[in-house]
Amino acid sequence: MNHGMFQNETNSSSYPDKLINNKTAISLNISPESFAVLDYINIVLIPACLITGVPGNIITIILMNTNTFSHFASKYFLIALAIADISVLCTQPFKNMSVIRYLGFDLRTFSAVGCKFYFWIHKTGKMASSWFVVCVALERLVAVKLPFKVKYWFSKQYTLVTIMIVTGIIGGFNVGYAYYTEIDENGICNPDVYDKNSSHAITVYHHMLNVGVSLYFIGPLLVLFVVTPVIIISLIITKHKQSKLFIFNGRNIVVKPTTMLISVMIAYIVFVTPLGIVRIIVNYYGFNLYSVNSTTFSIFRDISFILELMNYSSNFFLYVCSSKPFRDGVASLCVRNCIHRI
Repeated sequence: MNHGMFQNETNSSSYPDKLINNKTAISLNISPESFAVLDYINIVLIPACLITGVPGNIITIILMNTNTFSHFASKYFLIALAIADISVLCTQPFKNMSVIRYLGFDLRTFSAVGCKFYFWIHKTGKMASSWFVVCVALERLVAVKLPFKVKYWFSKQYTLVTIMIVTGIIGGFNVGYAYYTEIDENGICNPDVYDKNSSHAITVYHHMLNVGVSLYFIGPLLVLFVVTPVIIISLIITKHKQSKLFIFNGRNIVVKPTTMLISVMIAYIVFVTPLGIVRIIVNYYGFNLYSVNSTTFSIFRDISFILELMNYSSNFFLYVCSSKPFRDGVASLCVRNCIHRI
């Protein structure tokens, strides 16, 4: 079978043979000019995402613990989402190839244990963030379809237990990823180090990659593709009924926060899908994500990393744009901070 520009050097159709050879022979050469443009973009966007994303998520955590959002059923999921996003934002720059090229070395390679811990934190944060968005979507689905059940099904106790279960399962799975993470011969903290001469090790790692992609991207995306349209249609129907009956309160309590949280779901789909596609391609063709000599794929990979970083730093701005109570809370927080300094 011809894989086009992702043709493996060994020209073998078996997955183990593909995995044994991590470097893919590709007819295109890497363009230094293309990478230079991406490097400049990353030098601007990475600090911008950190400066805006980390404080924005911290403000979200603070506001979700105020009286304004005390009865907000999704508040604990949003707090967990903000914590997961902070962990990704603080670790993402260190894996960015533009940062590694700029520094001339990989900061994660100072310690073998630190290299493993880095990937455990990073992957757990990414996967947990995806599933917390799914939890928010499911809570909103219940809110619009079964509004009298939402307070019970998504009570504080059940919500916290769900968060603990999600974090525990994902954290436990990523211990396996940490096991396969080593500092390679190129001085890079590499999550793809395993015995390439062992068919068993290759098979186990192959399955782990597939499960990892499913946890990070495929599973959450499938749920969101089904749930998000149902929520949007339900909101449209609700608004239409309200306009006919001249009812503007009551279920507006459901409509307004749901509108706010739909933006989070849509942002996740838009920003994370490109990197999900990259991971699926990498798993299917069996080459190392960072050993591809294709300008087109390498640029798409780096752009996907940029979009992913924007996903973890954008929720605060989505809340500000779509929720008046959140805007008021931010304004009140800023005013109190200014008065305190004076």
